[in-house]
Amino acid sequence: MEENLQQSVTAADGENAARENTKLAASAEAGGGSVKTDMMKSYKTDCLKLGFFLIVTLLIRDLASGLSPLLARSLEGLSNNNPGLAYAVNLMYSGICLQIIPSLLAAVMLNFSLKNLCGGFKAPKNTKKALANFPALYGAGMTVNLATMGIMLLLREKGDISDMVNTTGLNPPNFGSSFVLFVLLAVIAPLFEEFIFRGAVLRLLQPYGNGLAIFVSAFCFGIYHGNFRQFFYAFALGICLGYIAVATKSLFCSTVLHALFNSIGGIIMIFISTEAVQLKSLDQSAELTDGQHLVMTFYALFMIAVLLTAIFGFASMIKKAVRIRKFSPPKLWGEVGNGKKLAVLMLTGTVILAELIMIDVMGENYIVRGIAGLIGQ
Repeated sequence: MEENLQQSVTAADGENAARENTKLAASAEAGGGSVKTDMMKSYKTDCLKLGFFLIVTLLIRDLASGLSPLLARSLEGLSNNNPGLAYAVNLMYSGICLQIIPSLLAAVMLNFSLKNLCGGFKAPKNTKKALANFPALYGAGMTVNLATMGIMLLLREKGDISDMVNTTGLNPPNFGSSFVLFVLLAVIAPLFEEFIFRGAVLRLLQPYGNGLAIFVSAFCFGIYHGNFRQFFYAFALGICLGYIAVATKSLFCSTVLHALFNSIGGIIMIFISTEAVQLKSLDQSAELTDGQHLVMTFYALFMIAVLLTAIFGFASMIKKAVRIRKFSPPKLWGEVGNGKKLAVLMLTGTVILAELIMIDVMGENYIVRGIAGLIGQ
């Protein structure tokens, strides 16, 4: 499996290198300077684009979070009469601000055409082999997630495991709203997030090396989740999805795998919203009807299947991590190491400003609190 995917990666590198060689050779013939100089100029320009994109999207995220109290006040009456509908409206608001608008911005600011929303999701020939990596992907994500939860519980004076499990802070009030949440997690989020991170961001940096592109896109993906509890497993997940996207030269498999990963959490949310699970969570001795017993049985079987998938996936992840080959940057710019490329990226003006906003997003949220304070006045 790894050899087949690696061959696809190498082919992708060759295509990128050939395309850039043609472009830069023409530039050199016209008196545009050395290939290395032109490549560095192109890279710095793309770093500026990426930094500006991150600034705008993170500020939109902060603005959406800061305005959420205003939305909550406007929906107060609806929340009392129909909490499920009010919850659905909040989810739509979140999807528009965090997925749909950033996707449109990515298409414009990073020159990733919206046509890729269709063409880029075409199923590749090696789809089955790529999707077979789901257990390893799930094992990697859950291993990092559980490790992060454990460390954070140790660091907290009074750890609450239930609060740690619900990392998104989403608590659907009823079964209908939990289904809406499932659609957001399993359909909307994977589709648009893959377009942004494995599409626009990764493809922008891919001519400068697959390793660099996958690492940076995964890091941005982790940061965009907005908290330390989700950052680490999202970063690990982003590395795996980036590898799949590069190896298959398509967003189809990474999107399906992303959707499968999220759908497990969505199904758990649906079970949690059922009356049977809620009764048992409040009182272990509560008597259940036959139908509620059936729900609890399916819930238990599902959680056992999830646990087995995570265990098998962890073993598969270790095996693949040992055997997998490192990504090689395109030969065109192989003389510039990934360390220097990262340094140039990190020290780009727009990226520095984006880094400061990232720190605030992951920490004190001064921007969000400032916006909320202005609204409160």
